Amino acid sequence: MRDGFDDWPGDETLKQARIVAVTAERQAGIPESFFELRQTFAEPCVEHWKIPSPFILPLHRELRTLGVEINDFSFNKDAANVGDLHLNVTIRKMNAAVRIGLDTVTYIAANPSWDKATELVTLFDKLSELLSRLIGSIPASQKSTLALHVSPGSADFEVKTRQLIASDLGSGSIFCGISVHRPDSALIIDKSLKYDGAAFIRLERIFGGDTAIAEIAAATYEDELTALRLLGIPAIP
Repeated sequence: MRDGFDDWPGDETLKQARIVAVTAERQAGIPESFFELRQTFAEPCVEHWKIPSPFILPLHRELRTLGVEINDFSFNKDAANVGDLHLNVTIRKMNAAVRIGLDTVTYIAANPSWDKATELVTLFDKLSELLSRLIGSIPASQKSTLALHVSPGSADFEVKTRQLIASDLGSGSIFCGISVHRPDSALIIDKSLKYDGAAFIRLERIFGGDTAIAEIAAATYEDELTALRLLGIPAIP
């Protein structure tokens, strides 16, 4: 299995992409974004769900070089049922977290930057290998979600989004949203309700349980680039 970095945009590629982006009169921006990778396992690891948790010590050993302390581990208190229970580990230095449930492990990054993507991918990959060993199996499936608000810069979202739908439907609109769902992916573009004049993008994709996180990140990069180009933004700002 390839490690996924064959398709990964290198530093020079990112640099050239930004040169293209800043040639516009006003540069687009991403004021807020959120990434989640949820791994689902075939069987719930009920035997591992106990006090003391068998996950805490190995995770603390792995993460303490990043400044993770015992008080960065917590159990959620608002679970409505057993399926909602999870152990949360906050990784403040990376603006990230990992949540371990009965049959899922979820990796989270707030406002991730592609400039730091290699560090984040390496971290999540190490944690995934560690947790798979502790659980005793690899995930049955993986689902990535990237959500982001995008400010237009010089792009005209009114014109660009109107071009995405039938002309008679878009007449007089200030923003036209689209939703494209496929068996293994989803693309949603809508008007941002949080940032004035901005767009909201949500990208989802399903992967096999043995897909490397680096490959997932590379696919997410391409999906984001595709969505931004639909809005008239030539490169990731």
